[in-house]
Amino acid sequence: MTSTSANFGAVAIGTKNSQVIQLKNTGGSTLVLSSATLSGTGFEMSNLYIPLWMGSGVTMNLTVSFAPTTTGSKTGTIIIKSNGSNPTVTISLSGSGSSTTRTLFLSTSSLSFGNEVVGKSSTLGVSIKNTGNSSVTVSGVLVSGSGFSVASGIGGATIAAGQSATMNVIFAPQATGSVTGKVTVSSNANNSPNSVTTLGIGVSSAAHFVTLNWSPSSATGVIGYYVYRSTISGGSFTRITSSPTSGSSYTDTEVVSGETYYYEVTALSSSGAESSRSSQVAALIP
Repeated sequence: MTSTSANFGAVAIGTKNSQVIQLKNTGGSTLVLSSATLSGTGFEMSNLYIPLWMGSGVTMNLTVSFAPTTTGSKTGTIIIKSNGSNPTVTISLSGSGSSTTRTLFLSTSSLSFGNEVVGKSSTLGVSIKNTGNSSVTVSGVLVSGSGFSVASGIGGATIAAGQSATMNVIFAPQATGSVTGKVTVSSNANNSPNSVTTLGIGVSSAAHFVTLNWSPSSATGVIGYYVYRSTISGGSFTRITSSPTSGSSYTDTEVVSGETYYYEVTALSSSGAESSRSSQVAALIP
């Protein structure tokens, strides 16, 4: 036979682990198995019919299972008797019952879709892994937030211990603007429910913009900045901020697809003095 022992390791209560032990007649004449006695709590055997005649060279598979009902280490034996040269063969069995654990782990706790054109959609995946020792059944998926949804296939799914499934989250904005939401996964896992927060921005198909960022001036008395724009590199620049912006960024929404724009920034002091312009930067509008 292939083995005289079978170790099942830790098996969760309420589940079953099976192994196959191969029995082979290596002698030159027919072997008759007259008895097979199993002992040990939680152990089972199948596919062995006694008495059994095995011709020379014949092989058969004996299936042994362990299905614990209580926690702790368990041992058992299978004693097979025959008319062979070794009339008694003992197979040692061992395993342990462990408490049932069902735990889901999500690959991320948040999804950011960025900008998405109204009327179109984008999809991001979340891996859901069962890190416990027993199967987890997803009972439901609840989605909140306008434009967010989850592709079919997760609700009602069963994820075996150690296995993973992918949950595809979809963002299809119906209007422009920032949208937040949440996807909540309910199951029979010990740590249910699990959730992922979602964020997306709906933008117009015709909307283009340029966002400028710069390092604040180290000079004292600076109250803000002016932004200048040109459509010619090194050419004539026009100030596009009617009043100084107090922050260190500015978004230009008055741009046209296919054009290249050039920008420079100046700092303005409390006395009204304006600094020299910064180095030129360029932005190509798709």
